[in-house]
Amino acid sequence: MKHSVKLVILIPVLLIIVIAGYVWHSGFLSGGAPLEEITIGTNINGMLGLLFIAETRGYYQEQGLKVSLNSYQTGLGPLRDLKAGRLDLASCADFALVSEIFAGGADELRCLAIIAAGEVDWLIGRRDRGVNRPEDLRGKIIGVPRNTSAEFFLGRFLTLNRISLKDVTVVDIKPLDLADALAAGKVDAVLIWAPLAQDIIKKVGPETIAWPAQGGQNVYRLLATREEYIKSKPAVLEKLLRALAQAADYLKRRPEAGRVIIAQRLKENLPGLQPGKFSINFEPFLDQGLLLVMEDQARWMIQNRLTEQTRVPNYLNYIDAEPLAKVDPKAVRIIIPKPERPVAPAPSGTGEDRR
Repeated sequence: MKHSVKLVILIPVLLIIVIAGYVWHSGFLSGGAPLEEITIGTNINGMLGLLFIAETRGYYQEQGLKVSLNSYQTGLGPLRDLKAGRLDLASCADFALVSEIFAGGADELRCLAIIAAGEVDWLIGRRDRGVNRPEDLRGKIIGVPRNTSAEFFLGRFLTLNRISLKDVTVVDIKPLDLADALAAGKVDAVLIWAPLAQDIIKKVGPETIAWPAQGGQNVYRLLATREEYIKSKPAVLEKLLRALAQAADYLKRRPEAGRVIIAQRLKENLPGLQPGKFSINFEPFLDQGLLLVMEDQARWMIQNRLTEQTRVPNYLNYIDAEPLAKVDPKAVRIIIPKPERPVAPAPSGTGEDRR
């Protein structure tokens, strides 16, 4: 009899727990308000640490958000889907945005923040194909995904080693196909970002030789959206940026634990994410360096005839710092000119008055 009474009491309690868990998992907060859903498109790489930490630590949910990541091979895919209205936001490298602006139809795109900056691109060659020093790349076939930061940093790497793009053969290969192309000898070298670079080195084996490819110049990982989305959902964007700021704070306070989260999401061994091997600054910010780099990339594209455009755009037109400034004014370190005040017309009067 006592067992029957206990079951009668226990079953409703269990039902309440199950229902509460379902409601929580379905995206409802304690106040009963539904979580705001956001879809972000991005190519998976080592610079998405804040997005991973914010999800793992529950910062999105604290802010009333449910964030989904759609995976692409490069940053161009999410930008194009963003333009088409199939995504709420996109994360990409700076060069992808430069390339897409040159391609046209990107007038509505706005960069909200940099979420990481650092050096993650590597040039990987095969010793058994005669690549032992950077200068050995002359006459070689090099694989890169076109219209990405890898293409730009290949050009920069070659220039720093006194090699012209005309001295090599550049082949357009998708990021996930680079390892097979190098292993099969279809190319003599590749240039790609981490963690794909580490995966290629593991797959191809001891015949590989690798050099940091960026020559001290940062690549910026951006968070972008459309102007219409900024106008319609400013509070949602502030919540998202606040969650990313929480993630940055967690990484500063607990760097080892933060790297564990990033390594697990990337399915990489933790040693590959130690300082000095992954030289990345994770924080939401905007600074003048982004504009300088984008202008440099635009000039490089024009000089190498990778675009039909002949003028460098004003990239300030593609940056909206207001959402980030509301979350952390100190994070906005970019000079945005104030609109010129209209000149008041001269007062009417006699000729003597106007002299």
